[in-house]
Amino acid sequence: MSPRLIDNNQLLAREMELIEAALQIMEVDGTAGLTMDKVVAKVPYSKGTVYNHFSSREDLLTGVCNSGMSVLADLFSRAITFDGSTRERMLAILYAYLLHALLQPTQFMLVVSAKTAAMIERTSERRQTEHYQLEGRLMGPMLNLVDEAIEKGELVLPKHMSRQQIVFTHWAGSFGAIALLINSEGKCSGRNGLAFQIEVFNHANLLLDGMQWYPLSHETDYSESVRRIAHEIFLEESAQVGNPQGEL
Repeated sequence: MSPRLIDNNQLLAREMELIEAALQIMEVDGTAGLTMDKVVAKVPYSKGTVYNHFSSREDLLTGVCNSGMSVLADLFSRAITFDGSTRERMLAILYAYLLHALLQPTQFMLVVSAKTAAMIERTSERRQTEHYQLEGRLMGPMLNLVDEAIEKGELVLPKHMSRQQIVFTHWAGSFGAIALLINSEGKCSGRNGLAFQIEVFNHANLLLDGMQWYPLSHETDYSESVRRIAHEIFLEESAQVGNPQGEL
């Protein structure tokens, strides 16, 4: 009897099943506790089949990371549809990032691991290519917003900086603020007394004010903008994190 052929959709569905199994293991045992043997024990496939999809533990971790990045890219695409200024839409992207961190915390933090030499060395070329393409999907909406802001006179690009540097500064700052504030109350002396969501947006507005991205924060009530973003674009996700009105 000839082997049963599996089409590409079935292969992708199986791959997502393995990624979900890995996530379930990490939610209990942490990222360090993930092993290929645990995944094999959790799914109805042989060890060989699992390794046909993911060549190593690191390849699987990058796959989990990429899965989260794909979801985040979809959130970013929705964020830029917000009916507001370019700065408000940049804050909508930040709100999407915040939701991602709250709803998929493991995948949010895996972005750091995916950049380590040990991960890159043992990740397949296909998975790395997918990772770089997803980064492009994430950066694209922000680069487009910078271009639009410059065209409208809402942002003047400093002569010594590129649009990519503006986007990277916002991305890196947003990730750092969320990573330091999320689930760290009582564990990080530097954040004592700071409210998570309020400080994430305070940090963003400090950065955007420093870039002279208009309107400045003393000219506009951006907390009202965030409430609109939550209600008009991300109502379901906001309810899932217990903040349906986007209150800061």
